[in-house]
Amino acid sequence: MRTLSLLLISMFLVTGCGAGGGSEGGTTSGSGNTVSDGGSNNGGSNNDGTNGGFEGGNDGASDGSSNDGSTPVPPPPPPPSDDFADQMLYAVNTARAQARDCGGQMMPAVDPLTWDYSLEQAAYVHSSDQANGGFMSHTGSDGSQPSDRVSAQGYNWASVGENVAAGQKDIDAVMTAWLNSAGHCKNIMSANYTQMGSASVSNSDTRYGIYWTQVFARPR
Repeated sequence: MRTLSLLLISMFLVTGCGAGGGSEGGTTSGSGNTVSDGGSNNGGSNNDGTNGGFEGGNDGASDGSSNDGSTPVPPPPPPPSDDFADQMLYAVNTARAQARDCGGQMMPAVDPLTWDYSLEQAAYVHSSDQANGGFMSHTGSDGSQPSDRVSAQGYNWASVGENVAAGQKDIDAVMTAWLNSAGHCKNIMSANYTQMGSASVSNSDTRYGIYWTQVFARPR
């Protein structure tokens, strides 16, 4: 039986009227068994509301500390262990170390992210929820949005973003899928974020078998 994979994105750049859910538009690509869905792009603070669309780009506030692409970013050192966190952070920071084309928009190289365990827990909660329920959405089974799940972990954020995927067998596969999708790629390459966490949870009784979540944020 063919393994299916699914991608979903929502970009939350929160400074005013807060976070909103992803719009699910579905474009099919690749061999016909990968689905990429649209998302939302918001500017605002820790409140409610929706603003923007999938191709809106990263229009949130930046703290000014991120590299603007005018100077090279050195590649990250090899991961210190085979732990999931080390491997995922290495994959993301390797991607961020070089400029890349995200769906026709050139994104400059940006400074590396650091790992945050509150963001990891927010990602784990959402991957577990999807794996247990066999669904794929940025909206949790309790109606929560990415910013809600980050706030629930006590993280005081200035901007929040989330990438979600399902069905990819490992970090290399899911990163390739995300980087080949414009919105997911923009989240990974965004200078608005300084920290991240991620998780994957498996459930062989569901359609996709494994559910991936990346959560990006910048603290206040």
